[in-house]
Amino acid sequence: MKTAGIIFLILGALAILFPFIAGLSYNFILAYLIIIGGVVHFWWAWRPSLDGKLHHLLLALLYFAGGIALLVFPMIGLVSFAIVLGVSFLAQGIVQLALALSSNHLQGSGKGMLVISGLLGLLAGLFILIGLPSSATWAVGTLAGVNLLIFGASLLAMDKALAGPFED
Repeated sequence: MKTAGIIFLILGALAILFPFIAGLSYNFILAYLIIIGGVVHFWWAWRPSLDGKLHHLLLALLYFAGGIALLVFPMIGLVSFAIVLGVSFLAQGIVQLALALSSNHLQGSGKGMLVISGLLGLLAGLFILIGLPSSATWAVGTLAGVNLLIFGASLLAMDKALAGPFED
């Protein structure tokens, strides 16, 4: 677990240092996964015992087209990812602010942290969406890097917790 944690920390740092390359990497991984999905649907279309052959054949063609489009036009994928991220952050911020303002059970720092988190979500979403299309070059890779860093740190913390008091 320690080795995996260190690897994820390194990958996260690299993604933050090179967010455009990291974003493109995620785009290409998704493109290949979509193409693999097309292969599966194509295979299902030719299975003798399966109904819906035309359905699977059409889905295979759509998956192939989508995956190839992401490979040929990677910026379309990055901009799409950035739009989804921006809208997600906006939605998260709105929901958190609504919860903080409408809840009578939240008190003190809990309510304050929810308001701060909601405002940061709104700001992050607006920052990404207003900055399009150029924000697509950094947003996806940077957020992926932060995610990898947090995951790597959590693996190292779990490794330390599971090691016991007498092990390094």
